This record gives sequence, C-alpha cells and structure tokens, in this order.
Amino acid sequence: MMLKENNTLKELNLRGCKLQPEGLEQVMKGVQANTKLETLVLSRNIIDNKRASCLGMMLKGNTTLKELDLGVCGLEPEGLEEIMKGVEVNTKLETLDLSENIIDNKRASCLGKNDIIL
Repeated sequence: MMLKENNTLKELNLRGCKLQPEGLEQVMKGVQANTKLETLVLSRNIIDNKRASCLGMMLKGNTTLKELDLGVCGLEPEGLEEIMKGVEVNTKLETLDLSENIIDNKRASCLGKNDIIL
C-alpha cells in the first residue's frame, strides 16, 4: 500500500471523502506502518464503532502522528472509547480534534487523563 511505503508524505487530508468502511480500514493499516506522516484529517467521514476500533489500533502502532482530526465523524461513545485506548499508549499525538461528536461523561473523563490538546 502506498501509505505504508511512503517516506515523504507528512500530511494526509481526507476530509469529507465519504470513505467506505473497507477503505478506511485500509487507510488505517497504511498509517499504522507509516514512519513520516504527522497529520491525518478524517473529519466529515462516518466512522462506526468497528472502524473506531481500527483507529485505536492504528494509534497504538503509529509512532509519528502528531495531529488527528476526527471532527464531525459521527463517533459514538463506544467508538470513542476504542480510540482512547490507542491514545493512552501513543506518545507522539499532540492534537486530537473530536469536535461535533457524541461524548458522554464517562468518555469525557477518559479524555481528561491524557496530555493532548483537544
């Protein structure tokens, strides 16, 4: 996959691309293995709980991503919880945009445990 092998791309903006679930999974696999990408914009794409789990796994494995935009992705509390599992172990992520998603009190308390700018 192109993302996995690309050594120059630092930013990938897929805002509003209407990514299909399988396509999003492939993007996550590529980003997880990429060693240069610093910014990933997925805002305005629908991310269901299964794909949110893929995002969490990607965050656990990626060592270069500094900024992740998931604004207006229709994230549900359960999906956000899966993403936060990845955020907890990721040491490089600095900015996480979750604007206009459903965040309940339980998941909001998880967000407070991390030193990430929201």
